[in-house]
Amino acid sequence: MTRKIWVVGLAVVVVVLAAWLILKTLETPKQDGSLKTVRIAVTPYQDTTLMLYGIKNGFFRDYGIDLQVRDSTWNEQIEFVAGGGCDIAMATIDEVVAKSKNLRKVNRRVVYFMPAWIFEGMIFVCRGGFQTLDELREKYGAAKASKMFLEQLKDKKIAVPEGGVYEQALRKFIRTAGGDPDSFTFINSKLEVGINGLEDPNVGIAAAGIVQRLEAGRRGYKIALKTEDLGVLVLTGFVCRAELYDRNPELVAGYLCGWYKSVRVALDNMDENYRIVREYLDGRGATVPSPEDLKAALTFQRIATTPGQAKAMFLDPNSPAYWKISWEAAVQNLKDTGKASEAPETSEDFVGEQLCPLVQRICGG
Repeated sequence: MTRKIWVVGLAVVVVVLAAWLILKTLETPKQDGSLKTVRIAVTPYQDTTLMLYGIKNGFFRDYGIDLQVRDSTWNEQIEFVAGGGCDIAMATIDEVVAKSKNLRKVNRRVVYFMPAWIFEGMIFVCRGGFQTLDELREKYGAAKASKMFLEQLKDKKIAVPEGGVYEQALRKFIRTAGGDPDSFTFINSKLEVGINGLEDPNVGIAAAGIVQRLEAGRRGYKIALKTEDLGVLVLTGFVCRAELYDRNPELVAGYLCGWYKSVRVALDNMDENYRIVREYLDGRGATVPSPEDLKAALTFQRIATTPGQAKAMFLDPNSPAYWKISWEAAVQNLKDTGKASEAPETSEDFVGEQLCPLVQRICGG
């Protein structure tokens, strides 16, 4: 009888141990050949495709990840993740703040797990006949320039991605200049094609990213508002489903390790990086920049290339790019624009500070 109990007890221990080992195999990035599939949303831009270099060269596999690309547009990424269409995507802190509360309500919580770079290329462009803020400053001085700029927009439309960081930044600019954002006409336009709206004389200004900035210049358009004019700190980084992060933070940390290595090596091998990005963009039917345009575009980002850099840039309260500055500014902007009910009460959906020590342990730096 005693022997039978002992045998049964041993069997239970073996089963429990086996289950534990299986669970750890599924949840911890390995470097022994076992891979976990992770789907990432990729948009057709020079900075948002830097992970392609790591995929091509096996960097993510070093951390147990088979990283698979899912094509997306910028505006759709958060919903793409929330709906389960992919596991990881990119977003700005402002965009996460604007959608966080509503996603929680429908049990589709998304977390922002680490900023990747400071985006310094946010602009609005205009046709030649529209006066830019810089031109108005030069003619009339800073005190009058902003109000005169808004006067031009009264009977015009503004092409901008709805609800994103561009719209929030412009609304803040309008309020700061003494205007009422709700008195202006905003038309929802994807960033990829927004500058095409300027072919309509009823459109005054259009949001433009880095790729569109270069194309706008070729079309003879002017920069109506620069990043500095808008007075916003734009932190672009990564989001994932909260369920994935809660269940498997090691996997998320492993992705970041692969990302940092990909960025470091890609930026040191721009010719090879260009060939990889060109192949992807061409396959999507997207605009393929010249090698010179690609290099020029990357100058508008300050990208963290190691976990230590990311910690110093985004997680240090003394840094001008401290994540909470951007988060709190986005919350305040929602309140100032009559959307207080959509503002998150806490910053629990930012998990970078909890994740950083794990990232440093896994990949060093």
